[in-house]
Amino acid sequence: MRKKKIIVKNIYKSFKDKVVLNKLNLDVYESESLSIIGESGSGKSILTRCIVGLLKYDNGSISFGNLNNINTLNDKEKMNYMSKFGILFQNSALLDSLSIRENLKFASKQDSFNKILNEVGLPNSILEKYPSELSVGMQKRVGLARAILKKPEVLILDEPTTGLDPIIARQINLLIKNLVKKNKITTITVTHDMESVYEFADYVAFLKNGIIEWYGNARKINKSRNNSMINFIKGIN
Repeated sequence: MRKKKIIVKNIYKSFKDKVVLNKLNLDVYESESLSIIGESGSGKSILTRCIVGLLKYDNGSISFGNLNNINTLNDKEKMNYMSKFGILFQNSALLDSLSIRENLKFASKQDSFNKILNEVGLPNSILEKYPSELSVGMQKRVGLARAILKKPEVLILDEPTTGLDPIIARQINLLIKNLVKKNKITTITVTHDMESVYEFADYVAFLKNGIIEWYGNARKINKSRNNSMINFIKGIN
């Protein structure tokens, strides 16, 4: 039986006169991989920032386990809540002035990173290198390693294949698929890349006009009758 991990209920978020999330509802299930898709500016990243606790929403509630509304958490509680998430940012967000070893130590104070580097397909020799010395694909792998090192309850992937050529993007997709399944991590992926969706998503939520217009099994996405989503998948305005 599917078990709810996160419950987003009637979330409303606006910036001045622009409504970004309009009483949006979404359930995220434990150990499943959910992809959130939609046009640029549809609110995908704003939604995940609200879920992680990086951004307060105006109305509604987000529940996580025994927490009924994360908007009500004080600063200390918010920090504890945010520690439950591992995040792979779109640009990997590595600190250029620090070595790869030092970047990884932000997630874990351990001295050896051999195991996690092996899991993401990187050699130990990169530990003393700096981000600028690595390819974009290798930086993505380091960012993923750092996110998983925290042993998060939920992994957030923000456009994990942006800036990658098709071959490297495919490698990253397969890597994510294997890591998510092996570790049984609840995963939320924000992406425009339908190859990512087809590769490792269990369920898909299509966001448009501030609401989830379509939600369903990723294997049934091409059978949807939602014209907006079909046009999005086909790249039609």
